[in-house]
Amino acid sequence: MKQNIIIGGYQGSSSLHTKSVQHFINEISNNFAIDFVMDVTINGDKASSLIEKTQQGEIHISYLLSSYFEEILPEIKILDLPYLFNNRNEAHNSLKSDFFDYIDTKLKDKNLKLLGFWDNGIRHISSKIKLIKNLSDCRGQIIRTTPSPLHIEIFRKLGFTPKPLDVRDFKIAIENNDIDAQENPLTNYWNFEVYKKQEFVTLTSHIFGFCLFVINDNYFNKLSDLKKNLLIKKSKEVTDYQRQLAIDEDDILIKKIKSENIEIANIDDECLEDFKSVTNAFHESYFQTYPHMKQYIKTE
Repeated sequence: MKQNIIIGGYQGSSSLHTKSVQHFINEISNNFAIDFVMDVTINGDKASSLIEKTQQGEIHISYLLSSYFEEILPEIKILDLPYLFNNRNEAHNSLKSDFFDYIDTKLKDKNLKLLGFWDNGIRHISSKIKLIKNLSDCRGQIIRTTPSPLHIEIFRKLGFTPKPLDVRDFKIAIENNDIDAQENPLTNYWNFEVYKKQEFVTLTSHIFGFCLFVINDNYFNKLSDLKKNLLIKKSKEVTDYQRQLAIDEDDILIKKIKSENIEIANIDDECLEDFKSVTNAFHESYFQTYPHMKQYIKTE
C-alpha cells in the first residue's frame, strides 16, 4: 500500500525548484501517493508559511530559502553573509557532512529533518533606475529584500532603503511598480517577470543562496526503514539534479535577459571592493555570536 505524502512549494511551473520537485516525485511515486501543492502563494499564503505547515504536518516535504528559517534556526544566517564564498563549488563543498549534520540536528528540535541544500542561485541586484556602479548609486533606491533582518541591514548599510517583503507580496509590488530595485538570483528575476519593470541588472554576486529541502520529522520517523532509506537516497539524487539545473540555467537566462534589451553588466572591481568593505562587519558580528560555526565553512 502506498504511503500518502504532501509536498509543498512556492514557485510556478517554469521554476527549476518545481522541476526538481517533479523529478523527485517521479522517483518516489512507486512507493508514495503524492499530492503536490506547487505554489502556496496562489492561495494567498506567504511562502514563509511553508515552515509552519511542514512542522505541523499539513505539508510533509517542502523547500524554502534558508533566510526564512532564521527565527527558528539563527545560525543559518551564515548562508546570508555577503561574499562568504568565492564561487559555487566552494559554496556547495562547504555544505557537506559536518555542516549538513549540524543543521539537521538543530532542525530536529523544530520537528523538521534536513533532506538537502538546494542551490537557490547567485543573488544580484536589478533596478528600474540605473546600474550599480558605485555605492552612491544605491542611495535613495527602495529595494525589496526578504524579511530577513540580516538582509534588511545589509542593504541599508549599502545605502538602499530596504522594503522587506515575502515572496507573495514581492510579486504584488513588482506588478504595481512599488519598488525601485530588488535582489535575487536570475531565475527569480526572470520567472517573476521582474525584467518587465526593472531594466538594469548588476551582477553583484553578493550571496550564494540556498533553499532548505526538509521533511516533517515525526512523519519521517513513522515510515518504514525501506521508505526512510528511499527518501534519503532520492533526496541526495534530486539535490545533485537541482544543483546542475541551477548551474545550467544561469547561462541560459543571461542570453534570455539580453534578448529583452535589458542592460546587464558585471560589478566593477572597485565597486566590488567597496561592497565587501562595507559588509565585512556582518561577518565579524556573526562569528562573534556563533564562533563555533567557523569550523563548518571552508573557503579557498
